[in-house]
Amino acid sequence: MLRRVDRIVLRVPSLPSAVTYYRDVLGLRLLKHDNRLASLRMNDADTELVLHADPDLPAEAVYYLVDDVRALFEKRAALKVQFVQQPTAAARGYRAAIKDPFGNVMLIVDRTAETNATPHDPNASSVHIEDGKPAGMLFSGMKSDRIGVRKPELVKAYQAVGRTADDLPYTPDFERLHATYATAFAETRPSKQEVWRHLLNLRKAGELPKLGEARSKPPPIDPDARARLRELVGQEMGKRDRLPYTDRFDHIVDAFNDYHKSHRKRPLSPHLVWRLVATLAK
Repeated sequence: MLRRVDRIVLRVPSLPSAVTYYRDVLGLRLLKHDNRLASLRMNDADTELVLHADPDLPAEAVYYLVDDVRALFEKRAALKVQFVQQPTAAARGYRAAIKDPFGNVMLIVDRTAETNATPHDPNASSVHIEDGKPAGMLFSGMKSDRIGVRKPELVKAYQAVGRTADDLPYTPDFERLHATYATAFAETRPSKQEVWRHLLNLRKAGELPKLGEARSKPPPIDPDARARLRELVGQEMGKRDRLPYTDRFDHIVDAFNDYHKSHRKRPLSPHLVWRLVATLAK
């Protein structure tokens, strides 16, 4: 199933200096370098190293090459493979995330777009740097908005539920807000992820009305559990507001509850895990 390590993604503070180091000092072969990403290949293998300085991409990631992501997804029950992220289009095929029985999440990617394309030079794949992120994605599953925010309708729906933004994710009130706001769109309606991002944009601009104190409080957890949650959030700590309604957050909830279970504690709802994540740096 897993053929080899396809690529390793690393975030660096300076892309030009990192390219110089990995090419001239460590001896990797530069395939492509633009102002956002650089792809280098190891001399004795097909594994690529993708360097970037983009805060919206993972700091570290490893992608394993498989023959066909969608075919594996269709046969997942027979193969006993748990998918935690469904197949989505990538630069050269499809990608997804699977979880082994021990709780480890692995990123898989295929090159079916190349397989089905007209034969070409072996190095032509470097025209597209595969960062494992579909076009239009922000980080870890966050899609860029397909539609613009409709401020009057969203503010009205927000006031109607009467619950502060940080206290909304994964509650019936958010479901109600989403359903109400979505009716303002005739055709393409916003997803929950997009509605959450619209709320963030309005809050950042100071255009969300003040609604007082949050209704719920983050549950008490011991220092070890807090440290585990901080570890799970990792590099996304500075942009944790973007986590709700992403596959990445679903993984954090599952992994944190696995930790809780191992300590004979009851699992927490996604809302309570979010309330904890929202206060980690405060």
